[in-house]
Amino acid sequence: MKNFNNIFLIACVFIAMQSCEEVLETQPLDKFSEANVWSDPVLTQGFIYDAMNDIYRDWLTVPNSSTLFSANDLHTDNQIRSGGGGNINTGDYDKFYNAGWNQFGQIRQANLIIEKVNNSTSFSESQRTNFIAQGHMLRAMIYSRQARFFGKYTIIDKVLTIDDDLLLGRSETIKDTYDFILSDLTIAANGLPDSGEPGTLTKGSALALKAEMALQGAAYVESGKDEYYQIAKQASEDLFGLGYQLDTDYAGMFNTEQGGINSTEMILAYYRSADNTRFRDTPMQRIVPNLGLNRLHPDASPQLNEGFSGWNRISPTWSLVTNYLVVDEDGVAKKWNETSYYQDYLSNGGYVSNAIFKNRDERFYASIVHDSSSYFGQLVTFREGGNLHWTANTGSKWGMSPSGFHQRKGLYEAERLSAGANTAYHYPMFRLGRSYLNYAETMLRLNQPSVAIEYINKTRVAHGKLPELSTGLGLDDAWKYYKIERRVELFFENDRYWSLLRWGKEAGGGIIDELNTNKQTFVISADGMSFELLDEIPNGYDTRNKMNFSVKRYLFPVPEGERQLNEKLDQNPGW
Repeated sequence: MKNFNNIFLIACVFIAMQSCEEVLETQPLDKFSEANVWSDPVLTQGFIYDAMNDIYRDWLTVPNSSTLFSANDLHTDNQIRSGGGGNINTGDYDKFYNAGWNQFGQIRQANLIIEKVNNSTSFSESQRTNFIAQGHMLRAMIYSRQARFFGKYTIIDKVLTIDDDLLLGRSETIKDTYDFILSDLTIAANGLPDSGEPGTLTKGSALALKAEMALQGAAYVESGKDEYYQIAKQASEDLFGLGYQLDTDYAGMFNTEQGGINSTEMILAYYRSADNTRFRDTPMQRIVPNLGLNRLHPDASPQLNEGFSGWNRISPTWSLVTNYLVVDEDGVAKKWNETSYYQDYLSNGGYVSNAIFKNRDERFYASIVHDSSSYFGQLVTFREGGNLHWTANTGSKWGMSPSGFHQRKGLYEAERLSAGANTAYHYPMFRLGRSYLNYAETMLRLNQPSVAIEYINKTRVAHGKLPELSTGLGLDDAWKYYKIERRVELFFENDRYWSLLRWGKEAGGGIIDELNTNKQTFVISADGMSFELLDEIPNGYDTRNKMNFSVKRYLFPVPEGERQLNEKLDQNPGW
């Protein structure tokens, strides 16, 4: 990662080429001439890294926001919102809403890479092939984001000049946009190296994105669905031959810096250096509570030795928690309320934590902070009167979880979080576990449940430490377990929202129940012996978490402001 950061700094400090409609390549450069940039391999790669940083960041941000944290779990049944403005899931936006339509500056950067390198005589053939492949990969990433947001998008495959018509319409069909993406990814996969420094583009990243976008596109394209499934299948199988291996340390892969850098299954991640990153620049700041010792209720139990200084905005939901299965006494993985532990609790009483949180899928403990667990080295309790119950903060409800849980996945607990302190960070974009599940879904669509279960079992066993499912399960049961597996495996990895939309489209494009059911708060009594689920989220958080899905939300609107400027832009259905 050190090499990546060094080149990234070169790009940021010295390359002043601006990528936007108003600034073309005719503008003088600050430090280097254009000829320098496109004739020196180090400067060319620096320009690519500069573009890469912007494109990675936008891939992971909430629609129409510069804040780096999960772009979709916030808008699903996986998380409760406890801060910030409105929520996309309320449906409280209209055709003027801009989810990030204008990515033409980034597209221009990618087209500059492809065109300038292709026209340069200064590179070896291997350098030329690699640089051009990176340009195609970056362009595919931009268009992949836009296709998931808007369906059809404006296809620009060259560097525009002042002599070109800049009022361009969208592609004729959604399939045209996805075909453009898949074509770019084919070129990228053929030209990128098999391996590289962490965070850099490789053949594996192109194949992983190709499989995922073929799978997503199959739900939206007007024709060619079966062809897309075959593309997803082949890209996945080509990826599996590159030597990636599942990481048996699921927690370390997300919750430690070195685990993220050294993971055997990481295909592509966004790595941030501690040299230029603070906690407040990362998702960690927004998943940790805000509770100083001077504001901790004097009767909260147990008292804390050290407070928390996060800006909690999102917390895991009870709905998510119920999907982490429990290994029962008979060795079978079951839902929490189907186990012998819970049945014994109903008959004989006892502590809720023992009845509900014991022997869970190992990913539960890596991802969720629950009542009577360790958090930053301290015992925390969410029960009434507990030190992380929302009433424990005597100063404000702000910064406390309204769900009964906090998030652990994606949090470095090795040192105390402080907004202004420097920290490294990484956010996975593609990894082998995700690709195995994409392949499993593809095989379910191709009516091969036994193959799908084989790949479901890979993450289920290696990461969840759960017993294998029988490959003899029927298609309906295979889908049921697949959706559970995908939800817990890919929590907070920029997946849930797009998966729910994909499944909804494949089911006919109707109302998606998971995006239309209100969230609940899990509350344990002060003695830890009973619990209840509140349908009304406490402390005024309820209005921010109402779920209201309509079928027009399968795609964001083309912002009406853009359409008023360009009459060639058509609108998505329902807007």
